[in-house]
Amino acid sequence: MLEKGFLRNQPDDRRNHHQVASILSRTLLYLGMLILIVSFVYLLANIDQSDKLIGLMMPFLVAGLGLIGVSLFIRRAYNKLRR
Repeated sequence: MLEKGFLRNQPDDRRNHHQVASILSRTLLYLGMLILIVSFVYLLANIDQSDKLIGLMMPFLVAGLGLIGVSLFIRRAYNKLRR
């Protein structure tokens, strides 16, 4: 079958999955970084009320760190599968 070209032009599904995982990982990383940066800028802009806002901003900080952690986990998992 390889001589006739049937198997030569088959799409590589693993390669497609790696591309999707890479895009998803980068998107989650950038989104997490954006959430963290916006949270810190908001806290710095309202430094006089920081005691009140820290409790309000804690879920955003945890969510940003969680997104960055998931992004690193996805990247690490797919890099191990590629080898």
